Amino acid sequence: MTSTKPVIMIVPGGFCSPQTYEHVEQLLHQQGYETIVLKLTVCGDLSSKTAASREWRDMAEKGVADDVKLIHSLLLPLLDQGRKAVIVAHSYGSVPAMLSIEGQTVAERAERNSIGGIIAYVNVAGFAHPARGKNVFGTDDEPPLMPYHVLEEGILHLGEEAKPLFFSDLSPTAQDTAWSKTYKTQSRKSLLTKPNFIESDIKIPKTYLLCQKDRTVAPAYQESFIKTGGFDNVVNLASGHFPFISMPEDVVKAILDASQE
Repeated sequence: MTSTKPVIMIVPGGFCSPQTYEHVEQLLHQQGYETIVLKLTVCGDLSSKTAASREWRDMAEKGVADDVKLIHSLLLPLLDQGRKAVIVAHSYGSVPAMLSIEGQTVAERAERNSIGGIIAYVNVAGFAHPARGKNVFGTDDEPPLMPYHVLEEGILHLGEEAKPLFFSDLSPTAQDTAWSKTYKTQSRKSLLTKPNFIESDIKIPKTYLLCQKDRTVAPAYQESFIKTGGFDNVVNLASGHFPFISMPEDVVKAILDASQE
């Protein structure tokens, strides 16, 4: 029998492995929800590879469109069975997640005589674009490298100085554990998208989880993204950039609230 509960798809943040979201996933399973946690195409472990390797070159060529394609490959077969879905995105993941929603809401699919569809979008410390065809700052410029990034042949290396920023509200031991589950390489291309479909174009309920102690995406930026994206509901969390780790119960509550039609 097909479940009446929506599928919860989690689209990870940059450099993040699916393991980062295991606490939230387990809690959702306990509530009877089916989950899909994406393994992003744009990041992974290249620690044993060189810039001349096929694996390196392949990752350097991956971009947001590849993650959108992966989302659709996993989600659309379920929607075609009549299932409904909630998309939960974290940080970088908000860009492919947002793009994957275009044309796949219940109303849009019904116009094509298709069943199922996406019913809600939850953005956790992610981005919103102020104009079509522009970056998140509303310009045509390439975003600058972060202080903890080193660029090599199309690949961004994540430096250890990012650890206390990513996981600022965790103990040193918990930071080390979370860091061990974090990839250290991601394509530069993945951060250069200027989409023609943007957050304000999404016509289903949109929830934003604002992380008030975030040292990666500053709360002031998150507040601007909330306005830019026209989010219907805002949940304030006293967390750093990874409430999936430090406040999983609160994240799950927000997801479940968003999933109620």
